[in-house]
Amino acid sequence: MGKITGLLFFLFTSVRVTPSMKNTVNDIYRVRKDVLTKYRNTEEYDLGQRKGPLKQMDTRETRTPYGHFNSDTAFISPKNILKATRPLAFHLGNLKNQTSPCSTWNLTVDCSYKSLDHIESSWFPSNTTVLLLNNNKLVTLHNETFAQLTNLTRLDLSSNDIRRIDAGAFQGLHNLQELNLHMHCCNFTDHYSLESVFAPLRNLRILNAMHNSDVGVLTYSYTFLTRLPLLQSLSIDFDLDTLYCGPEFNDLKNLTFLQFSGQVMYIDDRSFQNVAQLKNLSMDHLSNINNISHNAFKPLSNLKVLTMYHVLLYVQEILSLLEPFQGRNMTEITLDTTTRTLTQVNPTRNGILTNHDTKYLMNICLESFTLIDNRIFYIKPDAVQNIYTWKKCLMHLYIASNPIQGNNFALIRLFTLDNLKSFTFINMFRACHEFQPFPQSSPPATRNVASSSISSQNNHYQKDTTSNQQQMIRHSPFSPYLDMIDENPYQLNIPNYIFISPSLQYMNFQRLVMSQSFEYHFILVGAQNVTSLDISDSGFYRFNGLMEGVSAIKTLIISGNDVSVLSVSFFDTFVSLENFAISSCKLDRDFISLNSRRIFQNHTRLQELDISSNSLNYLSQNTFSYNNRLMWLNMSGNQFKDIPFDLTNTPELQFLDIRFNSLTTIDETTAQQMDHLVTKSGKLEILLEGNVLSCSCSDLSFMRWMRMTLVTFDQNGNFTCMNTDGERKYTLDYSNLDSLWRECWGSFFLYFALIMLCLYCIGVFAVFITMRNKNFIVSFFLQLFGGFKLHSRRDYPVGVYIGYSDKDYQFPCKELRSFIESSLKLKTFLIDRDLIASVDKASGIIEALNASWRILLVCSKSFLKEDDWSMFTMRSAIYTQTPANPARVVVLVHKDCLPLLPPALLSSVNDENICAVSEWAMNYEMMQMLTTRLH
Repeated sequence: MGKITGLLFFLFTSVRVTPSMKNTVNDIYRVRKDVLTKYRNTEEYDLGQRKGPLKQMDTRETRTPYGHFNSDTAFISPKNILKATRPLAFHLGNLKNQTSPCSTWNLTVDCSYKSLDHIESSWFPSNTTVLLLNNNKLVTLHNETFAQLTNLTRLDLSSNDIRRIDAGAFQGLHNLQELNLHMHCCNFTDHYSLESVFAPLRNLRILNAMHNSDVGVLTYSYTFLTRLPLLQSLSIDFDLDTLYCGPEFNDLKNLTFLQFSGQVMYIDDRSFQNVAQLKNLSMDHLSNINNISHNAFKPLSNLKVLTMYHVLLYVQEILSLLEPFQGRNMTEITLDTTTRTLTQVNPTRNGILTNHDTKYLMNICLESFTLIDNRIFYIKPDAVQNIYTWKKCLMHLYIASNPIQGNNFALIRLFTLDNLKSFTFINMFRACHEFQPFPQSSPPATRNVASSSISSQNNHYQKDTTSNQQQMIRHSPFSPYLDMIDENPYQLNIPNYIFISPSLQYMNFQRLVMSQSFEYHFILVGAQNVTSLDISDSGFYRFNGLMEGVSAIKTLIISGNDVSVLSVSFFDTFVSLENFAISSCKLDRDFISLNSRRIFQNHTRLQELDISSNSLNYLSQNTFSYNNRLMWLNMSGNQFKDIPFDLTNTPELQFLDIRFNSLTTIDETTAQQMDHLVTKSGKLEILLEGNVLSCSCSDLSFMRWMRMTLVTFDQNGNFTCMNTDGERKYTLDYSNLDSLWRECWGSFFLYFALIMLCLYCIGVFAVFITMRNKNFIVSFFLQLFGGFKLHSRRDYPVGVYIGYSDKDYQFPCKELRSFIESSLKLKTFLIDRDLIASVDKASGIIEALNASWRILLVCSKSFLKEDDWSMFTMRSAIYTQTPANPARVVVLVHKDCLPLLPPALLSSVNDENICAVSEWAMNYEMMQMLTTRLH
């Protein structure tokens, strides 16, 4: 063994390393660094003299610890080779067992939201096409981090703490088409390093590098963009006082989408001259903007989409910049939060829109126009006077979060635009309150209805808005018509016509009015194509009028209104309803409990229904019997104690939300119906959160059903419940139902067994007592039910027959006879005195026994063992006992002779008639016993 060790030492110390060997060792070292970095906190190794957890090695180190390589030759330290090969051999053997923190689906690897501070190349398969590393804690991207991912087309590194990107970090990503570096900390103005960083990305189409939090401006050159000739979409920060897209943008011939933010203060006539090919321009978060030149947009002759979000200029100023777009066809203009102040402005100065403000806008052939949170208080009628261009072009109109007080007649004119498809006019007065949306069917009230394909690939920031809470005059799109009604409040049957464009399909008036009754007769003229109407969270009340012209509406949302007064026929005209939301509407629980079936009976196409948060506790019988297409039902936030409808009426049901009600259990019939539904459709989801269920012994079948059913529950089936002792538990605490069964029923069956044992013992005892007191019992029942009468002493000529042994005749014939005759005044019969000599002894004994009221057997030792006639006398005495005289035989026995009493005598004579004495003498004790038994 020592010779082999010496030979190995000689080889290690004498081998000279060639350049190829040096490269091999460097490769081994690189692999070793990757492996050790992965396991530095989990494994322990003995490296020479040191023991302990491995620490992270600096991956930027360029030399190896195995010795210094000088030119073409170098010596390898045997100690270093042993240090390197031991853990390396171990890790190479276990490399296949490494686990990745990422999830993989098809060719997409998702590592987002993992708090990662470093990247291991072994986490990603080489054929990955999409890699998501967003929302982590990455600080540095090292060289060749993604070198093996040659098929990668999309890389998301947004929302990290990246401060450094090495020159070769993107090496090998020549097929990458989309790169997201949004919310970074890098300096993208250092063009010397960035040119080499982006050089490998020659096929990049989309780059998002917005919202730099650590600018550190040194130069204002973006020459790195020249390395991206195929770029189509760019999102970037401009940290210049005056915006200028430099000459480097001239090389981006394919650039059609530009989104920018930053500290820009001025936009002049030269700002966009090098990006004239743009089709989509988005200005995002320009908080420092002071002025935009009147001709700033003039070079953008191909622009189709203009979006301004959080650009702090008055909307009137922005509308005046639209002059270059007059007479052109555009897809979309969006003005979101365009105001110089986020507080309330002077309505008479900057809150009014007139014809002077909208004259350019109205002359643009525009498909979609969006106006959100611009502090507009008043729109003059002349602002929408020249609508001829919009009449043939505008398809989508979205106005939100502007506290418009009047005049609404101007807006009603827009209802009649020939090609208008969606009209959204929301968030005027009321505070925001979100209702649960329908899962799929309801059309989204999106800000950008007609966004371009490139624009949809970039981030659009949503902003919560709060409505103005001041008291304002009543208004709505219906106000001109309602004013006429108010003049004639008693003529409620007169139809009130509302004219809209026949092309209109989607209408949204969410959070619109302060107060308005629906107790009138409305007719929507031209609404034959309207499929969606949303009037949620407005001030509508008294739904007992009539709505006509709404037969095409498939989605109706009235949540958040006051529907406490409701006619059973109000919704009858909505015959095409598929999605109906009536949440938080203060429904009258008594009215609904009686009429819910009638209210929904005309909605045979209904698929989705929301009646949540109405404090309902019952539904009428056979509710939903006409709604057999119902698939999605929300009943949360009510007070139902059970499933309030028959599931056989909803054979297509797939989703039931009954959270925050008063359910304690689901009965067996309903559970069977649910199992039938999930078997038929393959899917049934029940939400039960917020119900305090019962996990007591009476609900074992319900608990067992929850474990066995194919129905899907929220919270993984773990709900709050109350056990038998009234303690708050969770249903998963009772995963072992066998132990719960024993806990519930074990004591019951123990008590049952004890009761049965007691009954058995009582039965045995009763049989024993019955056998011992048969005559008494028979006598008792004969007297009770048969009119039977007991014999008395007067029925017998002889009072007491005294049976005794001839050997012991003195005591019974003298003392005992004397006491009975003198003290008890009973006539006695003694065989030696009263038996006639001519009569046979046996016959005489039997005749005397039958003629005696009591038979007293003096059971001395000789009587029980020696006398020949004792057994005959005893047996004869036993047979003389009848139900008419059950206590006829009395036994007087010495205590020493008790064991000698025959079983036949013991079983037929009552224990009270067996008198045990200590001596044959007429003492007080014997006299008392005889007195009580012989009378």
